[in-house]
Amino acid sequence: MVNVNNQLLKNECVFTPPSSVHASSFSSIRKQFPAIKENTGTIFFDNAATTQKPQQVIDAMNSFYMQYCVNANRAAYSLSSKLHQQVEITRATIARLINGEATDIAFTSGATDSLNLVALAWGLHNLNDRDEVMLCLEDHQSAILPWINLKLHLNLFGKHIEIVHFPIHYSGIYDRKSICEKITPRTRLVAMTHIHNLYGLEWDGKDLAEIRAQLPDDTLISLDVSQSIGHTVVDTDQLAVDFISFSGHKMFAANGIGVLWVNPKIREKLYPARIGSKSSVTIVDGEMKIDRSTLAGILECGTLNLPAIYSLKSAVEFIESIGMKNIETHVSYLTRFLYEKLRVIPTIEFAPGVNNYNCAKGFGIISFRFSGISSSDMAQYLDQRGVQVRSGDHCLATKHSEEADYIRVSLHIYNTEEEIDLFVKFLEQVLSWQDL
Repeated sequence: MVNVNNQLLKNECVFTPPSSVHASSFSSIRKQFPAIKENTGTIFFDNAATTQKPQQVIDAMNSFYMQYCVNANRAAYSLSSKLHQQVEITRATIARLINGEATDIAFTSGATDSLNLVALAWGLHNLNDRDEVMLCLEDHQSAILPWINLKLHLNLFGKHIEIVHFPIHYSGIYDRKSICEKITPRTRLVAMTHIHNLYGLEWDGKDLAEIRAQLPDDTLISLDVSQSIGHTVVDTDQLAVDFISFSGHKMFAANGIGVLWVNPKIREKLYPARIGSKSSVTIVDGEMKIDRSTLAGILECGTLNLPAIYSLKSAVEFIESIGMKNIETHVSYLTRFLYEKLRVIPTIEFAPGVNNYNCAKGFGIISFRFSGISSSDMAQYLDQRGVQVRSGDHCLATKHSEEADYIRVSLHIYNTEEEIDLFVKFLEQVLSWQDL
């Protein structure tokens, strides 16, 4: 991690409570989540790992099994055709959410699957000897390992690509100066994360545009938006990238469904990473011809996770019913509210992020630890008090280092100030016992 202040931090923002949604509205929102409503003694602060599901998403999945439990577009009967229409409606709904086109969206099994598809469908066919892929080893492993794995595969065929590492600035965002210094004419792709899963800061559209301006014309950017998609606006026009990957289960949908968006300008450069039933290919004289008119035709095959797709449409509709900006405002406010409570606790040590970054906006994640106390032990104590937080390696490539030993609190629309107050009270209890 870079410890020199070689880039400008953002101007300090104004820290004010959210006003766009009345407090009573949030109370009503909480009641829409059965796991929150029924488990009144539980505080769920692990939303970066997964989100709870609103009743309408649960109802949508039940509706699939009760009314649409057929395969999509595999038969002449109308129910199969109707289900296929629902799949395509969901695709269009996702496109609306990220300001894209339905033809540029493929369904996957999750963000990890999407990120692997970028490496296999694009990287396997377009990278050559001495080409370079840039990435950050402090990112989530799912954004890193697909490229390490691809490097090993290419080695078997006599191609030797380079993996170039760039650091994170001590404030908790990528070090822009270091990235620009490492760019060469051989740089072919830069892999990045929109909001870091441990440090909790956003690499926004302006940051991406500045990096894009320094890259060779044919260099691509892959962006993992898993930690932003459910509570921050993700706009394909504002984000100067070529691949966007995310999971449904972190935005109120079921597990096992993800999305990969690909810039239509590079669709011709993609090849199927796996192929089979429903792939858009034809066989001519023993040769396979690929129909590249849609991303789904290139990357989707076999039976999709239909009930999860069904849930994804309902999850987006739930988000839209509240308003993404309202969710973002609430999460930002709670993040700063939590930080103001934590920062006065003696012996607290913050991870890079909100404590080092000169902006009063929050992005839902704060990570910290206490000197002399195991973060895992602290998390187990909190669990006994009904508070669920993340500790451990946080899926970082540097997980075996001391830097990974943090408690992570991640917030969402159904979390409250009262929960934060109680959480901080429990922390202070443990620290008071330590002093005895």
